[in-house]
Amino acid sequence: MFKININKVKGKMAEKGFNNTSLAKEISISRNTLSSYLNNPEKTPYYILAKLAECLCDTEKEATEIFFTH
Repeated sequence: MFKININKVKGKMAEKGFNNTSLAKEISISRNTLSSYLNNPEKTPYYILAKLAECLCDTEKEATEIFFTH
């Protein structure tokens, strides 16, 4: 089971210059859908997590720390 660290996601978004609209466009979903996933991370499909990790993370370790926290 995974637990997304939303604070780290938002930090990486800012670091990479993304806002909700631009990140949603980058991963081919609507802004409203992205907002819904960020507000209810337990409902985020795995393939969306993979796309987010690809856009936001520089290493697998970083992705693990953000998307698979305990």
